[in-house]
Amino acid sequence: MQRHRKVSLLSATAISATAMIGSGWLFSAQLNARLAGNYAFLAWFLAALLVLAVGLCLAHVVAIYPVRGATTRSSSLSHNAIFGMPFAFANWFGLIISVPTEAQATTEYLSAYIKNEILMNNNGLTYNGKLFAMVILLFYLMVNFYGVRLLSKVNNTITALKIFTPLFAITLFLITRFDKSNFSLASNTIYNSGSAINAILGAGLIYSYNGFQLAAAFASEVKNPRKNIPLSMICSVLLIMFVYMALQFSFMGAVPKVFLSQGWAGLNFHSPLMNLALILGLNFLALLLTADSLVSPTGTGYAYLGASSRMFYAMAAEGQMPKWTISKLNPVYNICRRSLLINWVLVAIVLWNSQSWATLMLIVSGYYILGYMAAPISMGALKPKLRYFGACVFIPLSMILGTIPKHDLLIMNLSLVIVMSIYGTIQLTRKTSLKTLIILTGPFMMYLWLIYFDQRPLYVASVALLFYFFITTPSYVRFCKENATNKVSLEEEFIH
Repeated sequence: MQRHRKVSLLSATAISATAMIGSGWLFSAQLNARLAGNYAFLAWFLAALLVLAVGLCLAHVVAIYPVRGATTRSSSLSHNAIFGMPFAFANWFGLIISVPTEAQATTEYLSAYIKNEILMNNNGLTYNGKLFAMVILLFYLMVNFYGVRLLSKVNNTITALKIFTPLFAITLFLITRFDKSNFSLASNTIYNSGSAINAILGAGLIYSYNGFQLAAAFASEVKNPRKNIPLSMICSVLLIMFVYMALQFSFMGAVPKVFLSQGWAGLNFHSPLMNLALILGLNFLALLLTADSLVSPTGTGYAYLGASSRMFYAMAAEGQMPKWTISKLNPVYNICRRSLLINWVLVAIVLWNSQSWATLMLIVSGYYILGYMAAPISMGALKPKLRYFGACVFIPLSMILGTIPKHDLLIMNLSLVIVMSIYGTIQLTRKTSLKTLIILTGPFMMYLWLIYFDQRPLYVASVALLFYFFITTPSYVRFCKENATNKVSLEEEFIH
């Protein structure tokens, strides 16, 4: 008899909220101020609006298919596994890369605190630093190994600590020093609404908000998912938006004028919140921030590892990964441990071959955007009456994608070409025709390359609009369904 229990609305909200207060919050206030000035608040609002819109699209899909790993699986459910492969890969791979960034962040913060180069030097982790980060990854593994019940128990406690620390920092900054003239600097005239749009990706706002979708990854393990998943997304995003905007306000008001001689663009604290606390003489806050720099990334890291293992399970169930990579769910802990272990090994490999948190953040955010695109596409295909709402979500995602530097966009496009070439070759051996493969995979790949070669906003919006309405037309969706190569029975995963 199975002993696992369903996750409550509170726990589902806590899982998402915890993931949204990871390593990003310790840097985002400064990065956002540098890129957007006073428009930083608009950037936080627009980013929250964007992820909420994506979350509502995903909630419509989950209402029809409340299955494990729904975030990765949505386009496979609405179209088929071949069409859904690039979205699934982007969503899953984005989380895979995120897990080591959190372990790296913890190691870097600890290195700064002990003021020793044993863990980090020359802006990169040392051999000892990487070994220490591996130990952190082992902790992530153990929290997830015993299922969502242990994860939710650990997570609820950590969420309280992660919410308390930013609120405490905000309060102390506002009490200790608040200079309203910081918001009327002459240099603020260089910023406009376009600065806010660029900051959504460049300042790590998408990276910071990304945890909003984690509740959907646990769809089959949440009580009443049709109601609780959209509620948990909305509650968690609004809560974290309030925290981030309050932090932005208190941070910008507390920075002494001497550091703003070149405006916000010239502000360059190495550890922004900690440096500011020390400048203001808030030594206790600096100590608390050091402790939180260990807790916050850890809470995000183990949540992302759990979500990525569920996404990987879903991809294997849809025939997008080899069947041997999954096994039956553990009857006690309701988790596929083989999938979890494979994901952990991949995470460890990424960690060992990367140097620092900063080197991965932007490209991770790009993969997140690609993964988000599956939600409005799937919703528009499953619920044709909502196609116009889906287009209103898909076009802004495309325009944000167009702000990625060409070099990083090239890496993303090439990685998808390589993955799809390998996957397409496998499908050809399974008697899928070349013509069918081109029809199923060609539109999205063409869309990505068209954006790469010309990133002007109006052009990107036009390409996105044409692409979206083409792939959500009933005739194209019907073609995908008729050529599904892996008709998986999902009934046993649905929530009744």
